[in-house]
Amino acid sequence: MELSKYKEYVDTIPPVDQPEVFGLHSNADLTFRMKESSDMINTIVETRPKDSASGGGKSREEQVQERAKDLLSKLPPAYEIIDIRTAI
Repeated sequence: MELSKYKEYVDTIPPVDQPEVFGLHSNADLTFRMKESSDMINTIVETRPKDSASGGGKSREEQVQERAKDLLSKLPPAYEIIDIRTAI
């Protein structure tokens, strides 16, 4: 067969599987899509930059960076697996 025939066949396949294929009611697909949309919107809202209300304080990003640096400073130094195996 020619490549074009394969492409034509693939183009006939629906881009989204119908819920009936999996033995589900069509409302299951609606519920899934509503949850997926809600999750996407929540992710966008949570990850967008927040404005500082007070104007004089640190921004949220600065607070996160400061906290991350603090946590990194408390971590033990990195170790070499070869040295550890030798010691054991």
